[in-house]
Amino acid sequence: MKIALITIHKVTNYGAVLQAYATKIALSKYGKVSTIDYHSQHLAHHMDMIRFELSVHGVKMLAHDLLNLPQRYRLLSRFKKFIELNMNLTSQVNSVQLEKGELNHFDIYVCGSDQIWNPGVVTSEGNIDSIFFLSFVKNMGKKFSFASSIGHHQYSETEKAEVKNLLSDFKMISVRESDGQKKLQEILPERDIHHVVDPTLLLSKKEWYTDFKIEDNEPKEKYILVYSVPRTELIKKAIEFFSKKLNLKVVAIDRMLLPITKVDKHVRTAGPKEFIELYAKASFVITDSFHGTCFAVNFEKPFACISANERANRQESLLSLLGIKERLMYKEDDFLNLAPEVDYDNVTKKLAKIRDESLNYIELAINK
Repeated sequence: MKIALITIHKVTNYGAVLQAYATKIALSKYGKVSTIDYHSQHLAHHMDMIRFELSVHGVKMLAHDLLNLPQRYRLLSRFKKFIELNMNLTSQVNSVQLEKGELNHFDIYVCGSDQIWNPGVVTSEGNIDSIFFLSFVKNMGKKFSFASSIGHHQYSETEKAEVKNLLSDFKMISVRESDGQKKLQEILPERDIHHVVDPTLLLSKKEWYTDFKIEDNEPKEKYILVYSVPRTELIKKAIEFFSKKLNLKVVAIDRMLLPITKVDKHVRTAGPKEFIELYAKASFVITDSFHGTCFAVNFEKPFACISANERANRQESLLSLLGIKERLMYKEDDFLNLAPEVDYDNVTKKLAKIRDESLNYIELAINK
């Protein structure tokens, strides 16, 4: 059986690349999986050595990349190597080629996780990209979604009509967040909208460690790992608070020229492999990232999840599902009440249950 996966896979974003990898691994149980190397002009610039656009932000980005050039070269090299070795890419295709039927030889088409259904993420104009809804599938191939995300986007009435039409011939539909499930259920009341885990959680801790050749033993040096995307003031305060409380060094995975705040080690060139290794050896994790939270939970790390305002809907959904929403910090006072450890006996059992349910969804979607 030939399976095609389309997702956000070619960016310098750890969560995006690793969720694509995990989805491919999960689908590979049922046949040969190819990742459609969809060239989106908007997303492609993430892999440019020097990024530029006509805006104030674009000028700042240009200056940053020029100053950071040796480190950016190493970063991009590591991402590209991981993607090429692990994702089984098709030939590169654009939307016109796809709509003409260039890749219409697969039995099953899956639109995978990440915020592929969030117009603000996938296009510069803030429009829906129908390619991520498998609009290009012209043969009788089966279509389903796995853990697709709308993020915090609110569809307009026009967008709702478009989404309803695009999903009308899907065999099964699943999303990553509970609020995304509610949004689609309102648009498609006659359909079952399934809520599944993020693909990074489809692989157990043991599977990640085995795939990345990591030994599950006591690290030589204890450290707090910081992984921040929006770099809020609250996470800077969290770093200061927990580094003093736990008396540990701070290692930050941060691709920016300067670290988020004062840290002991600033890692700017980590690829997906190095990201997993740093998470596996951490003693405590501070993150405001959804995927950062996923890996902390999956690798059974004590952690503080820092809210980034409306962006925290995905973290809220996951942590509520696992019964540990108290790990989500909304303000400084929350730091004081956070237990240093997590009862992972209970959490891992819950995670295993929802992982099995999500894997069962894939099996049902393929065999339906």
